[in-house]
Amino acid sequence: MNRWKLLIPILMLALLIVACGPAVDNSVAGEAAAAANDAANDNDAATAPAGLEVRAGSEDTTASGIPVGFTADGYPFLGDPNAPVIMEEFSDFQCPYCYRFHTETLPSLLENQIANGELTLVFYDFPLTNIHPQANTAHLAARCAAEEGAIAFWNMHDALFNNLAEWNGQGNAADLFAGYARELGLDMEAYTSCMASNRYADAVVAATNVGVDQGINSTPSFLLNGSLLAGAQPLQVFNDAISQVMSGEALAANDPAGAQPQAPLAAPTPATISNDYAASLGDPNAKVTIVEYTDYQCPFCQRHVAQTFPQLLSQMIETGRVQYILKDFPLESIHPEARRAALAARCAGEQDAYWEMHASLFGSQQQWSGQGSQADTVFAALAQDLGLDLGDFNQCLSENRYDSDIQGNLNEGAQLGVRGTPAFFINGYPITGAQPYDLFDYAIGLAEEGTLAEAYTQEPQEAQPTAAPSGPQDVPLDNAIFSIGDPNAPVVIVEYTDFQCPYCSRHFQQTFPQILSNFVETGQVRYVFKDFPLVSIHPQAVAASEAARCANDQDAYLAMHDTLFARQGEWSGRSNVTEIFTGFAAELNLDTDAFAECLTSNKYEAAVMADLEEGSQLGVRGTPAFFINGYLLSGAQPYSVFEQAINDLSAQ
Repeated sequence: MNRWKLLIPILMLALLIVACGPAVDNSVAGEAAAAANDAANDNDAATAPAGLEVRAGSEDTTASGIPVGFTADGYPFLGDPNAPVIMEEFSDFQCPYCYRFHTETLPSLLENQIANGELTLVFYDFPLTNIHPQANTAHLAARCAAEEGAIAFWNMHDALFNNLAEWNGQGNAADLFAGYARELGLDMEAYTSCMASNRYADAVVAATNVGVDQGINSTPSFLLNGSLLAGAQPLQVFNDAISQVMSGEALAANDPAGAQPQAPLAAPTPATISNDYAASLGDPNAKVTIVEYTDYQCPFCQRHVAQTFPQLLSQMIETGRVQYILKDFPLESIHPEARRAALAARCAGEQDAYWEMHASLFGSQQQWSGQGSQADTVFAALAQDLGLDLGDFNQCLSENRYDSDIQGNLNEGAQLGVRGTPAFFINGYPITGAQPYDLFDYAIGLAEEGTLAEAYTQEPQEAQPTAAPSGPQDVPLDNAIFSIGDPNAPVVIVEYTDFQCPYCSRHFQQTFPQILSNFVETGQVRYVFKDFPLVSIHPQAVAASEAARCANDQDAYLAMHDTLFARQGEWSGRSNVTEIFTGFAAELNLDTDAFAECLTSNKYEAAVMADLEEGSQLGVRGTPAFFINGYLLSGAQPYSVFEQAINDLSAQ
């Protein structure tokens, strides 16, 4: 067998992995135990909800008699909150496919399933700001309108979609939105004040993260009682899906057996990439060109720079084998300072210091990440450390001199299918994620031989790579940080968790207490905890995992575990988590000096990341993820799924 055939599984995995970006697969992956699978099919995505929890006093009725209001979490809904089917829509006001759903499909749903009480629509913000630059402002406009009630929200919602052609791509979009607000009779003083204050910026990000945690990565996407339906599908598809969910069936798209990604049977056409880039290194006439799309705030890009890029530089670039081109792809929806960092690098490039600033930005990522407008101060300090002319650098930054160039890279990357960072094209062929040097070494060798395209093909009779294991996995238990229950219990549940994940929090609040009292404390289940921080969307998750481990040094793992989830809202998204976690330790009567020393030294960072790597190898793609006697079950499943699986497995 040729060596390129050995590379097929690696390259295909590289194509399937999305590292740092708004795409985390949190669907049910792989087969669970027979009992768990049956229970999931009966009770998970297709189970009728108990009804929306509605914010008190928010309910109203449209002129056509349809109930509207806000959920307890603040998201607008349209329809009877007790409808048997809840359809959660993740939408982008600037997305043409969302517009298609609004104009072609929603009117029929309003007249039929929503009007007759079968369906309720809940709207979530999901602006794809990397390709729709006015989308975020549009979502803020809808949020500001919502201050005057649910009807005002839906009126603005309709105005934004109905007038998309007018404001799409316009620099004065905010002025146009103000005009819509005026036409709708909103309190203009309140609306203008709301928009000027950027009051709902964090709320829009939070809504986006709800979708990200559910595996949403495009718009429009819909969850029907938790079952995914993606895209602006024809009306009949929605009608069939709603009927299917109402009858208690799971949608076909949620069938793990039908969702296995397949390797392409033909080589992909190499991407054509423009010469508009941030910087380059190496011989322009080299046989191999690597184009990287990067995000300076992305931890996986940082890993690539720290672990793989130095070897590429010394062994490939400086030896003349590779020209390396860098392009910007700041994922602003989850990395709000990334675009400014890209601008800082380009401004340094005016003084022939691009790569020096590139290294400084990644080296100091923790200092400026999350600092908002104060990040510019850090960038200026880095420029000063590099001996740059600070006046010229600051002027370049203040003028946003290269903003259109950065946007051009973003648009190009999106058109090429880039969804996360880092993303690479080797002679036009894609590789995604922070891959090891050996993968680049193999791929570059194949590119030099002219056989790289063959590595993306696979003989039909060869085994297809799968997204998740199809049978029970041998999950290591000896390295687990903590477990509760009888070590000899007939059923072992291993949970891979992310302390910053809202769905892990839901599991902790709603399902875990019942498992604990009914199965762990009765000796039927041993419950094992492992870490799986999704650092691309939850930047404080690793520190939280380390905090729990540091508390474990003082026999307080479970107490810290419970505190981190119970008070997630106090620390999630904050830059001073070390201080907050140390405060939690004090409340738990721990030795705070020892705890703080443990936390600041990153004593357990390697152990946390080892759990993450282990989970990835076992097929974990999102959180929470569980192995029940080795069978993978993903997502914040209802208690009934665990109950039936545990009872059936105990009887085996």
